[in-house]
Amino acid sequence: MTAQQPDYPRGSAPARLPLHSPRCMGCGPDNPAGLRMRAFRDGDEVNADVVFDEHHVGAPGLAHGGAVAAACDDLLGFALFVAETAAVTRSLSIEYLAPVPLHETHRITARIQAQDARRLNIAATGAGPDGTVRFTAEAVFIVVSLQHFLRHGDPDGVWRLLDRLTDGNADEALRTAAELPEHPQPGTEEGGWSS
Repeated sequence: MTAQQPDYPRGSAPARLPLHSPRCMGCGPDNPAGLRMRAFRDGDEVNADVVFDEHHVGAPGLAHGGAVAAACDDLLGFALFVAETAAVTRSLSIEYLAPVPLHETHRITARIQAQDARRLNIAATGAGPDGTVRFTAEAVFIVVSLQHFLRHGDPDGVWRLLDRLTDGNADEALRTAAELPEHPQPGTEEGGWSS
């Protein structure tokens, strides 16, 4: 399965965004069952094309709702490049508006709707090749420090990602983000996270 590169008029191509990791289920090229999406930033929006295949089947010929949700969650996470912050998913809601056929390109477009302190509300739409919106997504992301990923994830992978995102200046990025708490406190309005 290969996601197609979005078609943009020559000279107006949005910026391609870096992978979360090579084995990321949403955007990683090294995950054989992954979605292999390539995300792009276009002003205040991010988008990616996704083609669901037999790895993502639900009913015969259709994408599984969980695969659609995973694609949305991954792209919503790319909206954090617009916010210029690290954050994690607190909640995700998907509206399935029409069947999502396998082997068709679906364009998912996301935009930050609101930001209040550490809380980001992000929304997305997923449209088929004819422009029909087949699903929408809304999520709440909570800003966390980079320490969150070092503690709960793969520290070497986090450092490699930081180095790519900061042009080799990961130490400075980590110091700059150190003033944020490691994770939201349970029981507060921002409480709760997923990783």
